[in-house]
Amino acid sequence: PNDLVPHLLGILGVFQKLVSSKANEQYAFDLLRGIAMYMPPEAFLPRMKDILQILMMKLQQSKTPKYVNLITHFFALFVGKFGSQAYLDQLNQLQPGMGLMLLVQVWVPRLQAASPSRLEAKTQMVGLTKLLCETPALLADANGRQIWSQILACAVKIVCSSGSYLNSLSVQENDDDAEIGYDATFSVLHFATRPAKDPFAEVQDAGASLVQSVGRLCASHPGQITPMIAQGLSPDPKLSAGFDGLCQKAGVQLS
Repeated sequence: PNDLVPHLLGILGVFQKLVSSKANEQYAFDLLRGIAMYMPPEAFLPRMKDILQILMMKLQQSKTPKYVNLITHFFALFVGKFGSQAYLDQLNQLQPGMGLMLLVQVWVPRLQAASPSRLEAKTQMVGLTKLLCETPALLADANGRQIWSQILACAVKIVCSSGSYLNSLSVQENDDDAEIGYDATFSVLHFATRPAKDPFAEVQDAGASLVQSVGRLCASHPGQITPMIAQGLSPDPKLSAGFDGLCQKAGVQLS
């Protein structure tokens, strides 16, 4: 990765060309996720404001379901790797309040509409857990607490979804379910040569990690978090039961 640092501007030029094309935007995000996973943060993060400006411009111009899926997958990876405060700080540089606004208007609705699967599901779980448990801004006022409750519901929905395949992941599995507009031979070659890499291999069980982290948050904020959990999950008995089951399985008692 250090060998690539001198070429970062050139790589980002390729990213900008790819993301401007609907046919190639998926590959732009493959490149961006690779940069976030393997490039030294001190080389990559100073360019983040430029990257986010490009992404936001495209989101304004072309808010398709596919693009929303791609950008929220990247946000989850970014939060998982660099923390929720870095996500908020970077977006708020573009416009004050933009980080929370995107959560409410783009990220949460995307997860409410359909749960992701396989490695994206795990990446979302890791990112959402950090948002829930490492973001003081979400605990600061009623609006933030409401967003917190919605994020929790999204995370539990992913764990409870039979289509997420969270518990049957293997490193060898290929995770790219997106359609490609090329012939079958190209698709087979493409998938054969690009195995999915788990960016969070150290997280063995994303559901257990979620409830353990929420348990620690409850312990550090007595009486404050459990009403927010109820607000997020009580409208859907399946989510409430699923969350209780996760807590029992992980041996977590919420205070």
